Amino acid sequence: MGKAMKALVYHGPGVLEVEERAIPMPKADEVQIKIKKVSICGSDLGAYRFASDRFAPPLVLGHEFSGDITMVGDEVKDLKAGQKVTVNPMVLCNDCFFCKRGEGNLCGNRKSMGTAIGGTQTDGAMREYVTVPAWMVVPVADNVSYEAAAMLEPCGVTLACAKTGRTVDEQSVVLIGSGPIGLLIVKFLKALGVPKVIVSDILDTRLAKAKECGADEVINAKDEDVAARVKELTDSYGADRVIIAAGVGSSINQSFELVRNGGTIVLVALMHEKVEIDPMEIVGRGLKFLGSYMFTSEMKEAAQMLAEGRLNVEDLITSTYLLERGQEAFDILNNPQNTEIKVQIEV
Repeated sequence: MGKAMKALVYHGPGVLEVEERAIPMPKADEVQIKIKKVSICGSDLGAYRFASDRFAPPLVLGHEFSGDITMVGDEVKDLKAGQKVTVNPMVLCNDCFFCKRGEGNLCGNRKSMGTAIGGTQTDGAMREYVTVPAWMVVPVADNVSYEAAAMLEPCGVTLACAKTGRTVDEQSVVLIGSGPIGLLIVKFLKALGVPKVIVSDILDTRLAKAKECGADEVINAKDEDVAARVKELTDSYGADRVIIAAGVGSSINQSFELVRNGGTIVLVALMHEKVEIDPMEIVGRGLKFLGSYMFTSEMKEAAQMLAEGRLNVEDLITSTYLLERGQEAFDILNNPQNTEIKVQIEV
């Protein structure tokens, strides 16, 4: 093995450069992973578009990835070289109130691969090798492709969201937004047995894909009155649950129009704008408004679903680019006219 590797390094909005970095070696409690595939997340694309303290350069992006273990530290007992894996990218303290409760997604001390969250630059996976503590590793079955395994982090996010606020008698869910996260949520809602999944978006191509993923009804918000159509599809009451997967502030007030009295609204989109709402919508109608952030055990649950053939995610992967063409991949995704769903980097 050589002493240097290639890495795609983010140097600020619009700038990604392939550089040589030293190959990291595992500590006693770590494993070294040879990266195969990395999925580009919306947050990676956000860093590429706008400067942010969460992505302070220089930084290697990428937190959705798969590969093979190449080395294990002396203290690692349950993992071995040659094993196909992915990684939970949340670098937790494992010592706070939330971590001890099994709620690591709420850890206030956490860092995250491919970000500068927590005030520390933590390089991600758009490079040939990474090292991570063994407890972050999620083993992947041999019959699961590297492409699918590199989708397991967003699968964890979306499975957790699909379960948030769910009730045993739930009959209908409206999903606002059918980007990569929304489409995965559709798959999990149907896997969980939701009888009627209604998806709203403004792109016919995304809505057609939502139907392929299992949506029972789709509504183009540019062509139809979404609230009127949802009422028509739910005996005039509104949906039991509304999930907001579009990062547009207006979708919050729209969700009040779509949910039934006593229903639940779940916000999973990473929305960074202030929104004015009427609190009486929540109090006077007995609504529940919940946030869904990251996941706990769901990444492993999704890995099991892939292994058992109960989940297909490869149909959402629309393009793959070599690491050396990484900036080209980001530029294509940054084009408002692009029709890509999920783009991967091949290392």
